[in-house]
Amino acid sequence: MRSYIKGVTGEDAACLFLKEKNYKIIKRNFRCRYGEVDIIVYRDGVLAFVEVKTWDALDSFDLSYGINRRKQKRIVNASMVFLRDYKGEYASIRFDVLLIKDDKTIYEYYTNIYMENGLP
Repeated sequence: MRSYIKGVTGEDAACLFLKEKNYKIIKRNFRCRYGEVDIIVYRDGVLAFVEVKTWDALDSFDLSYGINRRKQKRIVNASMVFLRDYKGEYASIRFDVLLIKDDKTIYEYYTNIYMENGLP
């Protein structure tokens, strides 16, 4: 499967999963010159910036490989730009990672992960 199609398919599955968990989808594919965030969601006063990774072999997935320092920095930078212009309410923010297998199965949802160059 081409990587773009795989990514979009994974993000679609992620949105369904997050909606089932009562998250409100605020924005998909937020991009700015400094970076990007796959999905931004809100629930219970928390604004979460979600990175979605769709992989063939998730049994051996290493977060540090899939989301390296450069990627982390781009996510954090994009989140700061988003927050600067965001008019909605929130009490706190966090960074999440949602791992999805190629067959659209949700493999693992990591909430409030540490971003090396990040805000939390």
